[in-house]
Amino acid sequence: MVRTNRLATDRIVLRAFESTDLEAVRAYLNEASMIGRRYIPWKIRDHAPLAAKQIEGVLEAWAEEKKGFTLAVELRETGELIGHAGCNWHWDTHCPGISLAISPSHQRVGLGAEVARLLLGYLFENSPAHNVSGWASDWNEPAIAFARSLGFSESGRIPRCGIRDGRFVEDVMLDILRPEWEAIREAGDAHGT
Repeated sequence: MVRTNRLATDRIVLRAFESTDLEAVRAYLNEASMIGRRYIPWKIRDHAPLAAKQIEGVLEAWAEEKKGFTLAVELRETGELIGHAGCNWHWDTHCPGISLAISPSHQRVGLGAEVARLLLGYLFENSPAHNVSGWASDWNEPAIAFARSLGFSESGRIPRCGIRDGRFVEDVMLDILRPEWEAIREAGDAHGT
């Protein structure tokens, strides 16, 4: 799998994290609405607030990834760090997974979709990937709807994988196949998007 340290569009830049990013990462990860959907390394407990030392651990884990990468999402115009996005191919380079988290103050303006499309394009154009997957807990209906809007389909569920608000939750697995992504991309090119 080909790794990258930088991807960009007219509005966003995905770049390697820097030591000066700690406070910006801490700010968006500690937003109350981000709990349970921060997509941080499994060894870091997903409870808010995260202390500076825990954020350092997150950044170190991302920097040390051997079968994946996580990049900072930055607004090109201002340089403001607004989230992170990554992919991993832990078990198979043909079926990588992606994840992204955007600060609540920058959600629902198309930036997340732009990041996801950038990652999908990178993976399908630079790797042997024939399938790209992601997941969201069943209570996170906006994330599931977001994935579906990008062309992802539900491919399965992991029942009773956690507890939230006193009830068992399921993780919803979603994926998009290379031919599906190519059809979406071609349709977008035909419409000038």
